[in-house]
Amino acid sequence: MEDNVTAEPNTFKFPSAIRLDSPPTPDAISVCRCLISGGDSPKEIEVPWRKQKIFSAVSRTENYLRERRIPELIRFLMAKVLASNSDNPVAYVKELLDECMIFRAGIGYAPVLFEQRHLEAVVKSFDPSGRGWVTTGQVRRAYYTLGLPPPEPIPERIATAELLEDLKETQERELLELLSAGIDKQEYQNI
Repeated sequence: MEDNVTAEPNTFKFPSAIRLDSPPTPDAISVCRCLISGGDSPKEIEVPWRKQKIFSAVSRTENYLRERRIPELIRFLMAKVLASNSDNPVAYVKELLDECMIFRAGIGYAPVLFEQRHLEAVVKSFDPSGRGWVTTGQVRRAYYTLGLPPPEPIPERIATAELLEDLKETQERELLELLSAGIDKQEYQNI
């Protein structure tokens, strides 16, 4: 920090600008003026190269996050931290990520969000009288309640024990897919 300050008081010397080599200029993007001004003019304008570069960077960033399911992974980690109520959340996240990588490697258990007791409570809430089965609509709602994609097709009736096992397997499969998002299949098989 000292080498950025000159001998004169209250004078700050800014570091030299970082030069980024950019790829060749992309073709201009034409946009209808009516989209910008709210009018109904069919006249098109050109978006400046700088804005195109910004749009391109934003698009690449969004694609990167979506392909690797980063927002979903962060939501999963945050939910686990909040559920654990840990005194040291950073250490908890480190341990959780280690457990996730061990699970992804096929060695450890799945550190899923809902434990067996949670799944049992959800299934029981859809079969309070203890019939031992639930309907198609109840199965779909049970999956949606847990934030899981329901299977297709769903039989007209399904035993609660079977539903419980299906929920557990689906939750583990979804976690594995989340942890493996963005990994090349060839690379994943070598883990």
